[in-house]
Amino acid sequence: MSERRHFIINPENLNGDRFILNGQEGHHAARVTRMNSDDDITLLDGSGAAYEAVIDTVNGDMIEGRIVDKTERYNEPAINIHLGIGILKGLKMDTVIEKCTELGVRSVTPLVLDNSVKQRINLQRLKKISLSAIKQCGRGLLPDVNDAQTLHEWSENSSGELKFMLHDSPESVPLMAQLMASKARSEVRLVIGPEGGFSPVEVEALSAAGFIQASLGRRRLRAETAAIMAVVLCEQILNQGPTVE
Repeated sequence: MSERRHFIINPENLNGDRFILNGQEGHHAARVTRMNSDDDITLLDGSGAAYEAVIDTVNGDMIEGRIVDKTERYNEPAINIHLGIGILKGLKMDTVIEKCTELGVRSVTPLVLDNSVKQRINLQRLKKISLSAIKQCGRGLLPDVNDAQTLHEWSENSSGELKFMLHDSPESVPLMAQLMASKARSEVRLVIGPEGGFSPVEVEALSAAGFIQASLGRRRLRAETAAIMAVVLCEQILNQGPTVE
């Protein structure tokens, strides 16, 4: 049996049990993956729902067909993970966005921090990477990829959540132990510094905002590795994680 393909559809192109796939996604389905009549596909609306569908006709870059089933919260974890991470150099932000989208984060916010070498991001590029990732992994919800913010802007609206800053210090406790001891909650907020880590002022501000200092072990990890590992731990300990292919 061939692998079922995932495509992003504009909700305006869903009409009862009928759909139209056009534009860039229609072109990709018709010209690149060469979908044909009677092929089964999955349509993702980016809001969490997935539609199992069958193609009736392929006309140029326009595909029409019928919807046979709908699933809400398609491949979505029960817990919302909000990741804030200092802006990273080179292609490291691309890696964070792609992998954390696949792993199920609800939002990713690049942060302008004291030790950030890079101060700006290409937001449209990061959003495009996230969109591609949900298609690849078969996720119904497109996470919020936010524009760069200050630490204060991001942390001020985080009451009532489990909140951790990944920071190696004598006060840090293993993240795994903290998660295993935590009662299940619907929201987790993780913050990770850039290549140079957090400044003392930022550590003090985060502590005052209720963030717990946590570590990922004795080895010093790259920021992008720490982000992926922390998200995986939250997924697996607090929630049933995504299926591994």
